[in-house]
Amino acid sequence: MSKKLEIVRLSSDLPRPEFTCGDPDLDEFYKIDSIKYGLQLISTTYTVNQDDQILGFFSVSNDSIRKEDCPTGSALKRVRKNIPQVKRYSSMPAVKIGRLGINASLQSRGVGSEIIDFLKGWFTIGNKTGCRFLVVDAYNKPNVINFYKNNDFLFIEPKDKGAKTRLMYFDLISIANAENEYV
Repeated sequence: MSKKLEIVRLSSDLPRPEFTCGDPDLDEFYKIDSIKYGLQLISTTYTVNQDDQILGFFSVSNDSIRKEDCPTGSALKRVRKNIPQVKRYSSMPAVKIGRLGINASLQSRGVGSEIIDFLKGWFTIGNKTGCRFLVVDAYNKPNVINFYKNNDFLFIEPKDKGAKTRLMYFDLISIANAENEYV
């Protein structure tokens, strides 16, 4: 995308602008459930716009990765070892990407990856919420899993391989460390 994107926070009490990503579950979330979730303070939904067109939407909420969810020897267990003992938590702060939908006419053109890159920067620069990870319960479909893998997300637990969704994470410290190298 060469033109500037506009991120618009949707009000919790107003109908949603017209949009479809072609997935009935995601479309229903956008049109109906995102309003309910917003009113209940469960998540906040945003659209990504360009030239008065909605390119996509995402919802985010607070989350965490609990130490008992991390298998022995996992990368997440190693992350905890880098935190001073007195500061170790029983869970690590995260932001959950609850839903992500891309305009049906724009899929497979890099818009989703651009939104993921935006989110990585948004929760790293200025560290608004004190979160360490982005997490997602990705639909266990090859195209969805590959999308998140291509955006550097990793699986938390191999045992959910046969489940409807797979919990995946991205460690934001990799961006923060890269940013600090240039400062």
